[in-house]
Amino acid sequence: MQVADLHCDLLSYLADDTRHTAYDPASRASIAMLQAGGVALQTLAIFTETKHGSTQKGMKQAESFVELSQKYPVLGKEIKTMVSIENASGFCEENEPLDQGLERLQKFYEKTGRIAYVSLTWNTENRFGGGNATSIGLKEDGRQLLRWMNGKKIAIDLSHTSDRLAGDILDEIENLDIVPIASHSNFRKVANHPRNLPDHLAQEIAARGGVIGLNFVRVFLGSKGAEDFIRQVEHADHLGLLNHFCFGADFFADHALPPELQYLLPMFNPGFDTAACYPKVIELLRKHLSHDIVEKIAYKNLTQFLGSV
Repeated sequence: MQVADLHCDLLSYLADDTRHTAYDPASRASIAMLQAGGVALQTLAIFTETKHGSTQKGMKQAESFVELSQKYPVLGKEIKTMVSIENASGFCEENEPLDQGLERLQKFYEKTGRIAYVSLTWNTENRFGGGNATSIGLKEDGRQLLRWMNGKKIAIDLSHTSDRLAGDILDEIENLDIVPIASHSNFRKVANHPRNLPDHLAQEIAARGGVIGLNFVRVFLGSKGAEDFIRQVEHADHLGLLNHFCFGADFFADHALPPELQYLLPMFNPGFDTAACYPKVIELLRKHLSHDIVEKIAYKNLTQFLGSV
């Protein structure tokens, strides 16, 4: 069964060190792992923290994405790739004119031809709004960015927003041509973490035609492995969201996590820690869901969404 995944951090791994390659198992999403997992479509995030120099790191990852299919022909042919932006600080510094950041984003948008989604924030606060570790809402620069996104077929990602920011974004895009998603978030009622979605936000994303990507990270999923995948899927079914549910595994290299993120270790449950694990997850789902529904979660929901946004 083919797999489409909404969130992976291979680009930050490649840009972090010139010796890193897409063949490295340390990335948890190497070419061999993606192939073993049956991945036919992988969305690759440009990720930066909000601090000085964020745009330099962001643009380095953007360059890595543009060069990807030339360096690794299998990425673009056998495995289709799309780019996304996890934290708008990747194209706009905190203290530069907003127009300068938007011009940088426009150039990248033109160069790639498509950006799957943008997240305004990461965990913390930035000039656009409040991340999931805050209770801060939408700021004026965030409103301006949303207006720039209007009509460009770029989804707005709520995975790293505060609940207040998510609500503000939904209000702001009410009359804009922007679809909300959660690229790599689970359900808070199943795993109580602020990175996970409260039910009302999950249902609002679905009501507006968006998708929700199942995150494989242990802290957001649970420490029991197989059982936790089923609990998340059952909750999606309970909310009537299976037609809006997909994979957003969030595989990334965790060998050099900063001190403030050490609590995440171990990052993944044994056996579910690389992109090669998708067939195992699919077999789990098949024990509880019909073939058609499993196929939707694994591939069809996401590919249909990306074809329509």
